[in-house]
Amino acid sequence: MDFDLNLMRVFLTVLHERSVTRAAQRLNLTQPAVSYALARLREKFDDPLFARTASGMQPTPVAFALAEPIERGMNSFAEAVNLRQRFEPTSSARRFRLSMSDIGEMVFLPALMERVHALAPRLQVEVLEIPLERLPQALKEGEVDLAIGNLAGLGSETCHAELFKERYTCMGRRGHPVLSAGLTRSQYKRLDHILVASRASAHRLLDDVLSEAGLPRRPYLTLPHFSAAAEIVRRTDLTMTLPLRAAIWFNRDDAFQIRPLPIALPMLSVTVHWHARFESDPGTAWLRRLVVDTLADPDPA
Repeated sequence: MDFDLNLMRVFLTVLHERSVTRAAQRLNLTQPAVSYALARLREKFDDPLFARTASGMQPTPVAFALAEPIERGMNSFAEAVNLRQRFEPTSSARRFRLSMSDIGEMVFLPALMERVHALAPRLQVEVLEIPLERLPQALKEGEVDLAIGNLAGLGSETCHAELFKERYTCMGRRGHPVLSAGLTRSQYKRLDHILVASRASAHRLLDDVLSEAGLPRRPYLTLPHFSAAAEIVRRTDLTMTLPLRAAIWFNRDDAFQIRPLPIALPMLSVTVHWHARFESDPGTAWLRRLVVDTLADPDPA
């Protein structure tokens, strides 16, 4: 039986998405093209492979049995191709895609791009914000090359390297009526908090950790990103809890008061992730080494 890479890619994408429409969008194909590929796959394997149900395209037992060997075959092919590729930073015009939250863009990206542009002036770099739950599949499919940030929970599904450990702090405006004198547990509970529920990092899990530690907070304002939060904190008595490096970045003009949390929490880990399929890809390997060299640094405090 011929091994058609495009058909196998369609098979794996429909298997993951459980939808012909979503698979077509992911693959940048038309829906009829995906349906035609499925028809060819069904003929090749003499099995329906997927059945339409109210909850989506349900794989047949044969499809489930095929998934692992096809995945292994795709990974082996990618590794073989990567071994033959060369990557020359000074001349390459390759496009790299990174996933990080807005706080990563503010704190990590300037230093990283300073080095990348100096070493590889013809590259194209695109930054995306992929939801945490979608990152393993996005890395596997090459939708993004690397993911950087507080990405707790991804370690078992991806290759990764730790950049540094980080701790959370509480930040309010300079002259804040509570933070100016310190911060106790009871004071922290009574603060009006800005909660940042970013989908691209594990920061949104902080409330669960605080509640389990007996320090629940009442969100006065909930935002999807950090970018607007600092200006709101500067103008009001609202506070926000955020990683220390981000607090230091926001406080470059000394407009804020930064206090340690009144409870010891586990340190968060900032990591860079990639998929095993691209472990030997020369370009990805070059970029992740540069990420580690640039961002892996000691505690800023």
